[in-house]
Amino acid sequence: MNSFQEVWWQQAKSDHEAFLLFRRQGIAQCHSLHYLQMVTEKIAKAYFWRSGSPPPQKHSGFPTFLRFLGQIRAHDRDRIAELFTFKRYSDFQNWIRGVIPIAHDIEHLAPALSSDGPNPEYPWPHARPEFSPANHSFAIWPTLTSGRGRDLMRVIHIAVERFPDYADT
Repeated sequence: MNSFQEVWWQQAKSDHEAFLLFRRQGIAQCHSLHYLQMVTEKIAKAYFWRSGSPPPQKHSGFPTFLRFLGQIRAHDRDRIAELFTFKRYSDFQNWIRGVIPIAHDIEHLAPALSSDGPNPEYPWPHARPEFSPANHSFAIWPTLTSGRGRDLMRVIHIAVERFPDYADT
């Protein structure tokens, strides 16, 4: 892991701790989702800094990060599958394909990417604020708390906690 990766990983860890704290405490969905989006953006940036060159200065990257993990060198595949708790790398690849739509939904929680759609800061169209973000029920929340979404949350946790184990992969 290079020093640039270390910087982004440390921030991803801090954002992840905030996300977990807010979620456990039952804090409004908007706050948890804001931190979740930042965790995924920053762990992707940490990974893409492995080349020593900066990734694009955008709020995107999480689905691309997952796709990269699904296309790593053959000699790293068994180790990566095991790291993310999959028996076979092909199972991990299939799982990634299945969660990419959820990853896109998380990525589009960033206000810069959500257009006029709901995001944790502005859950309503820009010209028509209707209620506070703290009182909004976000459509992605039930997805993240069951099935594939919950499994994605587990993998995000592993991605943050075990980053040094795959940072150069």
